[in-house]
Amino acid sequence: MDMATLKCWAAAKPHRRRALALTISFSLLTSCSTTGKSPPKQPSPSNPEDSVTIDHLLRWSLDGDHGKEKVKAALRNVLKMKPLHAQQFSGDGPTTLSDGNILTFGWYGDLSGQIDIGIASSPCVSPEEASKLIDATWEITIDADGEDRGKTYKTQRAGNWIEITTTPLTYRCVDSINIYPVRKPGS
Repeated sequence: MDMATLKCWAAAKPHRRRALALTISFSLLTSCSTTGKSPPKQPSPSNPEDSVTIDHLLRWSLDGDHGKEKVKAALRNVLKMKPLHAQQFSGDGPTTLSDGNILTFGWYGDLSGQIDIGIASSPCVSPEEASKLIDATWEITIDADGEDRGKTYKTQRAGNWIEITTTPLTYRCVDSINIYPVRKPGS
C-alpha cells in the first residue's frame, strides 16, 4: 500500500468506531423504547385489605407511624424503591395499582418522615372523592410567581399532615399525595 492509502485507512478507523458506537447506542435505545404497552400491573395480594390502591394509600396515611410504614412497604413493593443518600428512597413508575390507577413516582425519607407519591392524570383520580376519604379541606395554591399550581387538599391526623394536590388550572385530577410529620414550633 502506498502512503496515501495508509493515511486514508488510518483516518477511516475513528469514523468506523464512531459508527459502531452509534449503531450499538441506537440498538440499545430502540430495544428499551416503549412498545405501546400499558404500565406493568401489580399482582393482587391474597388479602384484598393489603392490595395497593389509592384509597388504601390514603387511608393508611391516617394511621400515624404504623400507616406510614404500610405506605412505604407498598411503595417498595410496587415501585421497586432504590436507596439514595441519607436514608432516602426513590422509585419511578409508571406502575398500575390494583384499582387501575397509575403511580408515576414514589419517594420517602426515613430521617424526614416525608413521603411523596406521584399519580398519573389518566385514569383520573377525583380530588373530591380522595379528600372525602381523609376529611381534608382545600385551598388554591399559588406559587411565588403568581402561577396557579392547583388545589391542595390538606388534613392533619396522628401527628402527620396529609396533602393531596391536583392538576393546575383544571383541578380535575389528583397528581400527588404528600405525607409529612407535623413540626412543633421551634423544632
